Amino acid sequence: MASLKLPRLDLKIAKRAMKEQLKREAMRRLKNKLRSAFIHHLAGFWWVYAILFGLFVFLYFMAAVISSSQSLAASAILTERFLPPQIYHPDLENLITDGFGERVHPVTGERSFHTGIDIGVPIGTPVSSSQDGVVTSVIYPKATDPDALNTGGINVAIESTDEEMPGTTRYLHLSNALVGPGQTVKKGQIIGLSGNTGRSTGPHLHFEYLPDGKEGTDPSPYVLFISKITDIASEAAFSAVGDVNFSEMNGYDFKTNPLLYISHAYIETAAPSFNESGTLYTRDMNTGTVLGSGAGGGYEGGGGPVIKVPTTIGVLHNPFFIQWAPYAMDTEKRTGIKASVTLAQMALESNWGSVDICNNVFGIKANSSWKGPVCYSGTNEEDANGTHHINAAFRAYPSYTASFDDHALFLIQNPRYTVTRSKRNPFEWANELQRATYATDGQYANKLKTLMMNDNLMSLDQDRGINPETGEPWKDVPYDGFVPLPPSAPSTPTTPSKPETPIKENTSESITITFGIEQLYGTYGRQVHRTQVKKPKPPAIGTGSEDDSETEEQVSYTNLTDPYTGRPVINLENYKNVVPYYSGELEAPNVYVKDLPDAIAVTLESSSADDLHVAHVDFVKGQY
Repeated sequence: MASLKLPRLDLKIAKRAMKEQLKREAMRRLKNKLRSAFIHHLAGFWWVYAILFGLFVFLYFMAAVISSSQSLAASAILTERFLPPQIYHPDLENLITDGFGERVHPVTGERSFHTGIDIGVPIGTPVSSSQDGVVTSVIYPKATDPDALNTGGINVAIESTDEEMPGTTRYLHLSNALVGPGQTVKKGQIIGLSGNTGRSTGPHLHFEYLPDGKEGTDPSPYVLFISKITDIASEAAFSAVGDVNFSEMNGYDFKTNPLLYISHAYIETAAPSFNESGTLYTRDMNTGTVLGSGAGGGYEGGGGPVIKVPTTIGVLHNPFFIQWAPYAMDTEKRTGIKASVTLAQMALESNWGSVDICNNVFGIKANSSWKGPVCYSGTNEEDANGTHHINAAFRAYPSYTASFDDHALFLIQNPRYTVTRSKRNPFEWANELQRATYATDGQYANKLKTLMMNDNLMSLDQDRGINPETGEPWKDVPYDGFVPLPPSAPSTPTTPSKPETPIKENTSESITITFGIEQLYGTYGRQVHRTQVKKPKPPAIGTGSEDDSETEEQVSYTNLTDPYTGRPVINLENYKNVVPYYSGELEAPNVYVKDLPDAIAVTLESSSADDLHVAHVDFVKGQY
C-alpha cells in the first residue's frame, strides 16, 4: 500500500497554517475593498478622504504585519474545505502542464496571463467540485458561433457556499457537463468529464479559483498538498470498490461505469463512526433533485430502490422491453396475465436480463410442489429484522420462453394470487403481487409501477392501458399494505448530508476520507418517429376468417447529436443548443444518478517511521 513521507508535526502545522491562510485571504479582500472605496470617493471632501486614507494606511500596515508573520502558510494549504478537482490520476504536481501566471500562450504564441492551472488528464476523466457550492453556469459552445473554437469549451462554474472560503471555481475544456445551472453540489461530487473542447492543444482540465469571484489566484497551494493525501486514500478506495456489491443499471441507451468520488474528508473535524449499512439515492442529473432513497441490503431484482412512482407516463423505448414484448403480449392473450406486469417483473427480477438462474428470469423458487430441475443460488430476504442472505433453490428452465410460460402458470395455479388476477388496473396488479409476497422487497410494487410508467408498458396490454369504463388511462393506486423495510431505511427521500452537529474537532493525527460510488444512466436527447402500420386482427371466435385489419402506431427514435462535439446529448443546456438543428417531435434527455455516498472509508495515520499510510479500510455491506 502506498504511503506519504509526512512528519508528524507537519500535519498539525498544516492545520494551523490553513486557519492563518483563511485569515490572510479575508484581509486581502478587505484591503481590496478599501482601495476601491478610496479611489471611488477621491473627488469628495478632502478632510473625509484624509481620515479614510489614514484608516486605510493603518489597516494596510496591520495587514502587512500579519501577512509577513504568516510565511508558514504561504506555500501550501491543507483543509477539508477544498479538494482536488480529480482523483483518477495521481501525482497532481507532475500532471500540471501549465501553471498560473505569465506565459507564452500555446496557441497564439503571445505573452498572456494564465488565470488557472492546466491538468493533463485523458478525455473522459471524472472531474469533481472542489468546494460545496451552487452551479452558476454550464456552458456548451454553439457550433454556429464563429468563436466556438476560441473559448474555454464546455465549462462549469460553481460559487462556493462556504462562508469561510467564498469564491468561485471554474472547470474548462470538458467533454461533457454532468450538472445543471442552479444545482447545489458538494465538494468531491462529480460535475463533468474532462475533454479537449474549445481553444485547447490537447486533453486537459483548466482549473481556476477566484476567491472574490472576480480575480483569480493560483489554485496550486489549495490542491497540491491535499492531493498527496487523497492519492493514498484513493488508491485504497479503488482497490476496495470490488468489495462493495453495487449492481449496475442496465437496459438504458446511456450509462457510465460505476464511478468513485470523495464524499467527505475529515481533517479539521473528527470522522463519525462508519456505518456499514449504506443509503442509496436516485437523483435527476440535470437538476440534482432526489427522486428516491432507500437502504441497501439485497433488494431482490437488483434494480435499485425506487420509492416514488412517476406521475407522468413515458414512451416505450427500452430495447429490453421491445425485445420481450411479443412474448409478454402473447402470454396475456392466452392467460390474462398483464403484459405490462410481466415485463416489469422480468426486468426487475433478472436485472434487465443480466442475471438469470438457469434461465429463471422471474425469480421463482422451487418448493416441495416443484417436480422439475433445480438450481441453487444465493439471494436476500427481507423481514421485520432486516435483510438476510440465504442459499435457495430456484426452478430451472431450458429457455427464457419456458420461464415465461411457467411464470404465468405459477400465478394462475397458486391461490395466493386469486385477488391479483381479479384486478384489471395494472397498478393494482403490482400492489397485489407485493401483498401476496411474490417478493420480500418492501418496495416491490413501487419498483414495478415505476418501470411500467417510465416505458408506458401499459400500452402493450390488451386494453392498451385504458380504463374501458372511463376511456382514460389507468391511474396509479398507492400501495397501502404494510411490509417492513430494513430498520435503517429512511421514510422519506433525503439528500446526503454532512455529519450532524455539533461537529467535533479532529485532535488526532489521523485523517479519514470517505468515498461514494455512483452510476449515471438514462436516455439521450432523441428525435421521435411515429408511423401508423396496418396489423391484421386475430380470427374472430368461431370463424376461420380474419376481420378487417386495424391500425397500430409504431414508435422509433434517433439520438440527437451535437454538431459541436459530435456526441449524443445528455445535458439539458446542450439540448437547448441542439434543438434548432432538428425538426419534428423531440424528446429531452432523461439522465439519472444512482448514488451510494460514504460507501468506503479510508483512514490514514502516521507511523513511527514518520510517514502517512493507510491504517484501515471500511466498506458498506449488503447489495445496492
